[in-house]
Amino acid sequence: MKSKFIIMSLSIIALSIITSCAAVETARHNYFMRGQILESTGEGVYLCIGSADGAEVGQEYKVYKFVKIQGFNARPRYKREETGTVKITEIVDEHYAKAKILTGEAKENDIVELHK
Repeated sequence: MKSKFIIMSLSIIALSIITSCAAVETARHNYFMRGQILESTGEGVYLCIGSADGAEVGQEYKVYKFVKIQGFNARPRYKREETGTVKITEIVDEHYAKAKILTGEAKENDIVELHK
């Protein structure tokens, strides 16, 4: 009886892990990468924003980087620093778009937010 309980518990845990893989990938895109500049090329930048996020050709986004602030306590603090603007030139798919740099700099791992 005890071994059946253990096998059943392990089966439920394994099933939970397997089915959560797709959810983890979705969460990674929606919360961690969304709005991030993935690549900077000579022709522009690729953004982790696509049609599923409401991105459209012609939209302008402000570009930000995070700068560490030296503090007195042990925990680091950061501030956002605007570095430029980009304009979407092509929607690649539901997750990604291509943009051209309008002003300033836009580097890999910087973030973008819709310019209002």
